[in-house]
Amino acid sequence: MTTHTPEIPSGDLQVVARVVQLLRLLGEAGTIDLVSAAQELGVGKSTAHRYLASMENHGLLQRRDRNRYEFGPLLAELGTMALSRLGVVNVARPIMEQISLRVRHTVVLTIWNGRQAVVAQVHEDSSRTAHVSIRAGSTLRRGTAQDCVFRAFHDQSFYHFRKEAVDLALEADGLEEVRRTGVAIRSSASEGVRAVAVPVRDAADRVVAAIAVLGVTQLVPEEDDSDVVMTLREGAQAINQALRASFERAGE
Repeated sequence: MTTHTPEIPSGDLQVVARVVQLLRLLGEAGTIDLVSAAQELGVGKSTAHRYLASMENHGLLQRRDRNRYEFGPLLAELGTMALSRLGVVNVARPIMEQISLRVRHTVVLTIWNGRQAVVAQVHEDSSRTAHVSIRAGSTLRRGTAQDCVFRAFHDQSFYHFRKEAVDLALEADGLEEVRRTGVAIRSSASEGVRAVAVPVRDAADRVVAAIAVLGVTQLVPEEDDSDVVMTLREGAQAINQALRASFERAGE
């Protein structure tokens, strides 16, 4: 097979340009493997392997399985910092505390790392004997309430999604119902936990995060018009209004 060497812009360090190429490919495809990396860079497999291994070592990538890589934990951290600069995390913190005090459950702010929902911030409630704990930085599996929010509103998102992958899951995962109601409610029988999540929008009305209440199944209502849902919606709207105000002040 004949390989090609992509043109590196003048002044760019080759290694940096190649890492960016692989990250862009990852953003488009969702995962990358040795073959696709070598083809993208126009190099042999041994060279591509060195790039992938180094990016994994530094947290830019992590293995999805034996042969494929996905976004790593460092990118999730950088994404959280980027959102902090947009004001989402800072604005959300006091509002999350207010929500938690009202509903007496743990409240979580979640972002999207390119493939999974990642917990960016937690306000843990301990007023009940039984409550839910979760660590900031945790990645959430597919089908959780927060994951469903991000994928249901993929076409209104701050993040890049592969449309074909989301479309295939709309019906199977009940995402059309999430789009209709604006809330995702999911329970785990094995863990005894129920999560209720709604989207958080930025000043441009893009879904930039999900805010969720986590609690013991018996204590969190599953109706989409419950007090928990209403409180979450009010909180998400308060974050949106604060971001809009901040954006308008910056433009003055």
